[in-house]
Amino acid sequence: MAATTAAAAAAVKIEWADMVIVSGVVVGAATFLFRKTLFGGKGAPELTIAQKAALVQAKTHVTSAPSEYNADKDFVFKMRKAGKNVVIFYGSQTGTAEDFATRLARDIQSASVRPLVLDPELYDWQCLAALADDELAIFVLATAGEGEPTDNMEAWFNALASDRETPDDSELPEFRQPEDKPDFDDAAPLQGVSYAMFGLGNNTYEQFNHHARVVDQRMLTLGAARIGERGEGDDDADIEEDFARWKEATLPLIRKYLGSSTPLQSGDDSAAAALPVPTWKILEMDAKKVWTKGEFYEEDAEPVASFDARHPYLAPVSAASELTPNADRHTLHVEVDLAGSGMRYESGDHIGVYPTNAEEEVDLLLGALGLLDKADMPIAVRAIDPFAAQQSLFPVDTTTYRAAFRHYLEIMGSVPRAQIKSLVEPFARSTAARNFLGPLADDKDAHAAVVTAGCLSLARLINAVHQVEQQAGVSAEEQLQLPVETAFELCPRLQARLYSISSSGKVNPERPSITAVVLQYDAKVEGASSAKMGARRCGVATNYLLGAVRYLRGDRAETLAPDHQALRAGCLLSESPSLPGAADASVVEAVHDRKDHTLQSFTLQPAPGSACDNGQRALTLPVFIRRSLFRLPADPSTPIIMIGPGTGLAPMRGFIQERAQLAREQGAGQEMGTALLFFGARTEAKDYMYREELEAHFSEIQKAAPQSQIITAFSRDQPQKIYVQHRLAEHAELVYQTLLCGQQKLGGPPRAHVYVCGDAKSMAKDVSKALASLIAERE
Repeated sequence: MAATTAAAAAAVKIEWADMVIVSGVVVGAATFLFRKTLFGGKGAPELTIAQKAALVQAKTHVTSAPSEYNADKDFVFKMRKAGKNVVIFYGSQTGTAEDFATRLARDIQSASVRPLVLDPELYDWQCLAALADDELAIFVLATAGEGEPTDNMEAWFNALASDRETPDDSELPEFRQPEDKPDFDDAAPLQGVSYAMFGLGNNTYEQFNHHARVVDQRMLTLGAARIGERGEGDDDADIEEDFARWKEATLPLIRKYLGSSTPLQSGDDSAAAALPVPTWKILEMDAKKVWTKGEFYEEDAEPVASFDARHPYLAPVSAASELTPNADRHTLHVEVDLAGSGMRYESGDHIGVYPTNAEEEVDLLLGALGLLDKADMPIAVRAIDPFAAQQSLFPVDTTTYRAAFRHYLEIMGSVPRAQIKSLVEPFARSTAARNFLGPLADDKDAHAAVVTAGCLSLARLINAVHQVEQQAGVSAEEQLQLPVETAFELCPRLQARLYSISSSGKVNPERPSITAVVLQYDAKVEGASSAKMGARRCGVATNYLLGAVRYLRGDRAETLAPDHQALRAGCLLSESPSLPGAADASVVEAVHDRKDHTLQSFTLQPAPGSACDNGQRALTLPVFIRRSLFRLPADPSTPIIMIGPGTGLAPMRGFIQERAQLAREQGAGQEMGTALLFFGARTEAKDYMYREELEAHFSEIQKAAPQSQIITAFSRDQPQKIYVQHRLAEHAELVYQTLLCGQQKLGGPPRAHVYVCGDAKSMAKDVSKALASLIAERE
């Protein structure tokens, strides 16, 4: 029966793509011996970076590269000019892989291991073959969507694996042949190249870590040699611990390969006692200095040709509301106006939103770092290493401490165990602080119970240490003082949040909408006796969107936290040098939450000259569109089965809008495939979002496809909880017949498309089992 079930289920075309939880550059001309001496080969005399750079610049760059060679994209040339022997490439979609790559570079840095972190999108993959046997490439690659490479690794992935279906059958890439490799083998172009590999993925997706696995296999097939085992991180479990284990096993191998005579093992007490070498330097400026304004663009920068994740569009908010005002949690509907941007989207695509951090959290961190008295001082943050790929930490030349923590850095996330070990614990001067931080840095269970479960952000972690030190009678002068440069390293870049667009690109081409549940829950810390150690966990982006909704509808603060009364008074207008528009005032809105009694205030950006649908106020959000594989079938006669409980309904709503419009245009005489929507929520009365709209759309669809219908599952409307998978079983015959629609006529497999969006960890697995079961019972 199991074999029958598996075979039957395989016949169904289920498009799991984008199953989401909505609330995501040789030097040559000289001899080989000269090159080895010049660039620090094994046993070669060590030259200073300046000496290496001068020698490199005096030589002609010779290679067998074709005429389109671009020195700016030659990462090997860049490495050698900078005196580096390790290049770390990251394939990152949400910033995690980039953060891991940066942290890895810091952890392996030594006299013999000199890393350089690069974005592969800016460099030529054909230069891989030029890496020598005393150089190393490290790949930190996340898997996007359903087994896809990240956007910045797509060109490299396509070159290495031209056949995505069967990568082993891919064509042999044409690498650049270096002059110093006379034994270059066209059949094994990467022979002599060594690399290490760590992948990031989520095992709730079928193609777990597919990106890293394919690149790894292709590198081996092309003759490269891997150092250590390929690491695989699972974001559904504990990706930080996965990364730590791989790093602990691989770093000694890397150091040994590169000839390190003083390997630094994990847990070395002398290493722990040493202060970390900073990556950034901070230049504080006169307060009267005129600094560059603009959150994402330089003030005098040329206009961008198109908008993307690096150049988001400041889109006016055209509509914003709460879909379930009587429910016990906030569910939001937000529309933005793309008119004039040149951006378009299709049903199933994603919209990325860059949020800001809550003002309370910004102030909390400023206070913990002792920066409240100069929070608005103009600063510039520059790389200490003149050859670092990233010379400026922020996308603007000058900002302020407050703006940095408000707009550019992730300050709400729990501090990883490895980060506590390497960047916080070394600054602990008191015994009390060391006793508190030690277990959090060394014991993953203690870290999980206190930091992860308690959602201890950097600010709350510092305050927790200060609390312990105060209780132990440690003087203020001896308490933990974390340099702000270290804080900048501890906080990754603030990333855009991706949402499945909940509208049709054909029906509303310039007004994509977002449907999201606001993330709020109480964090618990074992043994905590102060609210400073435990916090109410609030999602950065969804609460930012909630703040926008409240501002647009005119909410006002009913109560204010005592330590913010002098700073916030209902609606505060202030100049914000980090925001787009030199003269535009930003709006800080503090509002009492009538549902959960929490206070969240955000800096919001007005949109002069535009108006929301209610005609009262206007705001802009920095957004961009990301393409998806989650698509309606091209043939409208193909049946579709949509399963989207909660805000998993979002992309389905766009599909439904599109089918309804098509039904109106074609009329009742045109063939259209059955559309089934399985929607689930907590209660019908409070949580049935878009009800009237959905019912109206289905009344149109039914004229062309009579069996189309909405099938609901409200889990809390009866003693026994009922979910969408239960409704699938109850309507097994209808689902089965919809799946088989057209099979007899075409003499082939089922043509129906099944779409699932929502909780990939539990719901999607239960839905898969239900579909397999109902098919197996009828085969």
